[in-house]
Amino acid sequence: MSFGLQILVRSLSTPNSGAGKGYAYGNKWQYHPRSDRHSKILCWGIAFDLLLRDNLIRRHIRDEKTSFGINHTMVDFTNKRRKDLDLVICQRGTPVSGKAVASFADMVDAYEIELSQEEEKLLRQLPAIPHTGVRSALLALEAKAAMTEFGKARPRLYDELNSSHQAIHGDTEAAIAGGFALINTASSFVSPLRNHWKIGERKTDVTKLKQPDEALKTVQKVEQLPRRASIGGHGFDSFGIGMIECFNDGRPIRLVSDALSPPAGSPFHYDAFIERIETIYATRFAGI
Repeated sequence: MSFGLQILVRSLSTPNSGAGKGYAYGNKWQYHPRSDRHSKILCWGIAFDLLLRDNLIRRHIRDEKTSFGINHTMVDFTNKRRKDLDLVICQRGTPVSGKAVASFADMVDAYEIELSQEEEKLLRQLPAIPHTGVRSALLALEAKAAMTEFGKARPRLYDELNSSHQAIHGDTEAAIAGGFALINTASSFVSPLRNHWKIGERKTDVTKLKQPDEALKTVQKVEQLPRRASIGGHGFDSFGIGMIECFNDGRPIRLVSDALSPPAGSPFHYDAFIERIETIYATRFAGI
């Protein structure tokens, strides 16, 4: 059983005021394009699902061989392009100090991740997972979303994800590059970038979306991203696609599992994405 996508939609359903000084005009948003909260929660959920399994990833954590890092900068050696990756599993380095997130569990409060009672119990049963410096990245995860204005979002989504696997493998050829695209299927969307006032004081600007066409075109675009079958190839080692319904107006966000979503058996289905990472890790890093 997987929990990551349910954790994501549950957590994002509660509007958030934003980090630091907060969002403009004191507004709270479920999704904001200039926040990385959605990608951090999604990557946390992916790592959570991987760690719940009786696999080599969990055993390496338990044996204190590995740890995790967030916002880890990887540099493509060939062109010196830098990329900050959402979350990495790495050979254990020096623990970070003076940070709000000292462990994997600390991310729950730091990013306001909402867990069910069952998920909280499962988290407590995991071995301690410290946040450390990165000696060598073994698995690097990057998640991106397309929520509205899909004509602009599709090429941006493709380019940002494409540059991610290039940076990962340009930095560490053997690292597993895991990418995930989150695509909105809602028929309308309240954009934080189009509502330049306190929500409720003026009429809300609501963007109408041509669905399901926009979502399907975006799925087709990200399915074109290169994927590799072995070290030395070009592309993601594993890539997943998730579909949600997010109006961004306070209504609960819904995970979409109908015909718009990758079916069971598709390499882009969430469970297949998780299983491929697990399998590659077991064969590639058995010797560390």
